[in-house]
Amino acid sequence: MIFHLVLIAVPLALLGLFLALVGHEERSGRRLILAGQRYHFDQKMERASFIVRHVDWGAFFNDLTRSGAERALHDIAHTTLIFVRALERELTSVVRTLRARREPNALPPANAEELSRIAAATAYVKKAVRRSRKVPVLPPGEDRAV
Repeated sequence: MIFHLVLIAVPLALLGLFLALVGHEERSGRRLILAGQRYHFDQKMERASFIVRHVDWGAFFNDLTRSGAERALHDIAHTTLIFVRALERELTSVVRTLRARREPNALPPANAEELSRIAAATAYVKKAVRRSRKVPVLPPGEDRAV
């Protein structure tokens, strides 16, 4: 029973002290506790309140919905492309197997560079781009700043 009275008395006492502190600060015109932090907090709350009052919420939610839909469509298109490429690889291997049964010597070479000069040039460019993306390791003592 006493425990329940304490649970009621403590919050009421804290509320009373808070109201007394606020009343004293109002009368004196200055803040007594954590004045600097409370001032910065008030500035942030004023700015947030200004933003909430002046935002065009209709346009904001319209833009939010549009960008979300664009992202969802992009993800769907990307997933579909991955699926189509996987299916294409499977079908290519099936066709290659069927052609090998029909004409054993008619298989195209497995190496991409033997297919054509264009394929070889493409493979070379891809390798060069991959190599250029790697960050070169500088010897100790040299600075990267230019």
